[in-house]
Amino acid sequence: IIFAIMIRYLVPLPQRLCCIHRTTVSVPIRCFSWDGHGTDLLAESLNSGSFIPKIILQGHSTTGFDINKILKKVDPSDKTLDKSMGIIHLNGSILCFPHASYMWDVNTISDLTPESLAAIDLCLPKLEYLLLGSSRTIHPSVVKGIRDSLRQTNSDLVVENMDLANAMGTFNILNGEDRRVCAALILHQGGNDVKGSDEWN
Repeated sequence: IIFAIMIRYLVPLPQRLCCIHRTTVSVPIRCFSWDGHGTDLLAESLNSGSFIPKIILQGHSTTGFDINKILKKVDPSDKTLDKSMGIIHLNGSILCFPHASYMWDVNTISDLTPESLAAIDLCLPKLEYLLLGSSRTIHPSVVKGIRDSLRQTNSDLVVENMDLANAMGTFNILNGEDRRVCAALILHQGGNDVKGSDEWN
């Protein structure tokens, strides 16, 4: 049942196919040193520690997210990838794990349910952190419901709600530290659908 639910939310729609021609980003990756001065410890940690390249959330725009290292084997003769510097643009919301990223069929906060996060239960070893990132406010009651449900199968899971930029930056840092982390990033497709928005505002 969990696998069937996971397929429901992770299989992308035809109009949300990824694009590899995007070379500019709206939110740059966070750096911790000046270019050419010292060592960028985050970049160093993201590029080491595993034989499988780690996902790097590079930035986002109104259409989706720019992700680096999503391609594990790159054809050096592919000139299209040379133009994009290996960055892939995924349209819409995404689920990001340390070594993989998927388009996620969650278009509004109303779509955010424990069932939409069923893929998390299939991760072994169990995840340590789930970062809920959204371009709109997620009501605390929604976050609590997600946390309580997921902790039935993973009692140590930390669930945090952030805006998109902070969720992406925190994911990169934790991934660089080899933590078992997932970022569920919701890019809204219109409509004011914040659950409990009347009492929250």
